[in-house]
Amino acid sequence: MKILYDHQIFTQQHYGGISRYFFELIRRFDGIENSCEVATLFTENAYYNNNYDPKLKSFFPNKNFKGKSRFISTANQYVSNHKISNGNYDVFHPTYYDKYFLNGGNKEKRPFVVTFYDMIHEKFCGQFESLKNDTKIFYQKKELLEKSSKVIAISETTKNDIMEFFDVDAGKIDVVYLGSSLECFDISSKPLIAEDYILFVGNRSEYKNFSFFIITMAELLIDNNLKVVCAGGGDFTLEELNVLASLKLENRVVYKKIIDDKILSNYYAHALFFCFPSLYEGFGIPVLEAFASSCPLLLSNGGSLPEVGGDAAVYFDPTVADSLKSAASKLINDESLRRSIKEKGKLRLDQFSWDKTFQDHLKVYESVI
Repeated sequence: MKILYDHQIFTQQHYGGISRYFFELIRRFDGIENSCEVATLFTENAYYNNNYDPKLKSFFPNKNFKGKSRFISTANQYVSNHKISNGNYDVFHPTYYDKYFLNGGNKEKRPFVVTFYDMIHEKFCGQFESLKNDTKIFYQKKELLEKSSKVIAISETTKNDIMEFFDVDAGKIDVVYLGSSLECFDISSKPLIAEDYILFVGNRSEYKNFSFFIITMAELLIDNNLKVVCAGGGDFTLEELNVLASLKLENRVVYKKIIDDKILSNYYAHALFFCFPSLYEGFGIPVLEAFASSCPLLLSNGGSLPEVGGDAAVYFDPTVADSLKSAASKLINDESLRRSIKEKGKLRLDQFSWDKTFQDHLKVYESVI
């Protein structure tokens, strides 16, 4: 059995959960001869790059100029179309929702499997302007659902949401959970940040609910002499800086770039707790990262987060300030509660691993051949 993955997520994403997911699948094929091919030439992805596979190339990695991303995308899509047209595979698995390969590329009509990560566009298109303007993805998903041999949903929540928005047979959708890549890192290392802090990881825009989180937490941060460390997600925007200034939090909320997994693990391991205030998640890999790093969790009850977090977190309503403030106060003031959540997190993590994710994918692939 040979699986072909395309270029999409390795073209689009430098760092993030989806490219991590596919990289973890790809590297588990290493011990199986001629079992996996990735139709990608240029990539600046943090995981799947020429350090992993010398055949991969970087395209002027230290320079940004007009047309660069378009050139990389065009070149990579040419490679993907060529590999798809050759038909030297048993199952094709596109890494995102572009349906370019349906327009004659898959001449051999090989089966293809598609992963659905979430239904954020569909759920929040009426709430956030950027999602409202992106109607293309809905129709891409719809056609992929109709023409795919099987659909992988990364949580029961995502499966239920797919069925809510699209007319699809439940039997066509298999739920496969994701894993954590931080399991092998030393969590006893010296803290990179000396002060007590609450950790926020990744993207801060729109449904990630960062503004609600920071405005609600402002008083607690000042009263308890705490910081918020924002790991990844890019530099603060001017709007964010203005909000922090208005709350007198300029010195209490700091941005830290994620250089590698070792640094990210250190941020988790030494945080007072990790907060995930997102309105909705299709899975939530940071939950598993926190488990792996012995970090207590304060989670929104939005989307799949309770499904993944189980009893190993404190939950709050991400639309109610008093709910967040009350839950955060409990974690700040109750050390025994934080210890208990850490222990439950270790046990909870046993239910998730990339090895299990890989084996479950093999079963899905085998079912469509």
